[in-house]
Amino acid sequence: MANVGYYEKVNDFCDRLRQRRVNGSLAAAKGTAELMRQLVTSSKLNDPRNMLTEVRKVGNIIQAAKPIELVIGNIVRRVMHIIREEMEEEPEDDDASTSGLFDSSRDAQGPVAGGLSRALGGNKAAPGRWGARTFSLHNLLDQVPEENEATAIATVEHTSPRHRSGGGGGGGNTPKFADHKKPAAIPWDRKQEVIDGVNDLIEELKDIDSAIAVHAPEHIHSNEIILTFGFSRTVAQFLLRAKDKRDFHAVVAEGAPTLQGHGMALELARAGISTTAIADAAVYAMMARVNKVIISAHALLADGGVMAPVGTAMVAAAAKKHNVPFVVLVGIYKLSPHFPHEPGVTFNDFREPSDVLPYNDEAALAAQMATAAADEEVIAGNRGRPFLQVHNPSYDYIAPELISLFLSDHGSGFMPSYVYRQLSEFYHRQDYELSHL
Repeated sequence: MANVGYYEKVNDFCDRLRQRRVNGSLAAAKGTAELMRQLVTSSKLNDPRNMLTEVRKVGNIIQAAKPIELVIGNIVRRVMHIIREEMEEEPEDDDASTSGLFDSSRDAQGPVAGGLSRALGGNKAAPGRWGARTFSLHNLLDQVPEENEATAIATVEHTSPRHRSGGGGGGGNTPKFADHKKPAAIPWDRKQEVIDGVNDLIEELKDIDSAIAVHAPEHIHSNEIILTFGFSRTVAQFLLRAKDKRDFHAVVAEGAPTLQGHGMALELARAGISTTAIADAAVYAMMARVNKVIISAHALLADGGVMAPVGTAMVAAAAKKHNVPFVVLVGIYKLSPHFPHEPGVTFNDFREPSDVLPYNDEAALAAQMATAAADEEVIAGNRGRPFLQVHNPSYDYIAPELISLFLSDHGSGFMPSYVYRQLSEFYHRQDYELSHL
């Protein structure tokens, strides 16, 4: 178990998540990975199973602080996968050492007949017993009872007090099973490999956008028209990397209600890319002239769909109608084993309604006055109550059939139907649900 100071750091990070002082999925992923590194390096965690339990426990605490950030659980699953991989390496080492131990005992007592490989290979342990009889699959089972008896005798002799104490002590050849004691716990010799794996994960998070941008010249060609939506640092770096080798035109939808697409258009224009900014309502009309749509995603789900900034579902539908390739840039750290609309999982968030309709807007004030008048009517017995609701969701769900290709920091790209393979490569099935112990 980690010390008290460590859990104080965890609680501090959770407080910053709740207060929205950790901006973006990447910052949440980096903070989680750093806490995981501090946990696995703790001197008190020398058993892999205890380490898994503590990682899962801390992961649930952080995830509960901000359920919408699915990358928190993804990072925890990556760390657990690293631990499980090192645990799977242990049996091979143990079997090798155990095999050597039993081989030496056979050499001391003589070879014992048994097993198909030894039978067919010509067992010469007891020529008098078997004579010139040929070993085969037909008579192999006839040897089993006597072989088991010989093996049992050798085992009893090996575990007798005489063999254990070097000839001293009474008790004859009867083994004293009560004398066997559980060996003392020793430090896990593969812990350093786990620490190295977590360090590699942290280094991977530092260069996510650059690793994705490497593929830009392969997917953007000269004189193409590329449409994107809103602002994304990943997409911006991707287009800037393509600009080094290709001349193309960028069309940026403004991304209401935040209108962050205005900043995206200005940044691309300053970098020397020919850019056009359009209203979201003009996306469908512009799509007929577009060669490719490139966006980023908040989360990549298990069915191959994505959670992307609100408004991108409209862009994806327009691209599908015009048969325009729809490319999603997403880091593997955003890959989630959850399916859309899965109970108990938070996929969306609602921002301030003032982004859509300011509080001092005439319509809002009129609705407030009408609501106050309706309250008086309700008191008088009239059930009618007019009111104004303003919804401002953060994300859209884009179905896998609307997506043409994913470009990530691992490999050159994959289609939505290949997401299941990515899940099996980076996560262990037992860790899909963090809350299940």
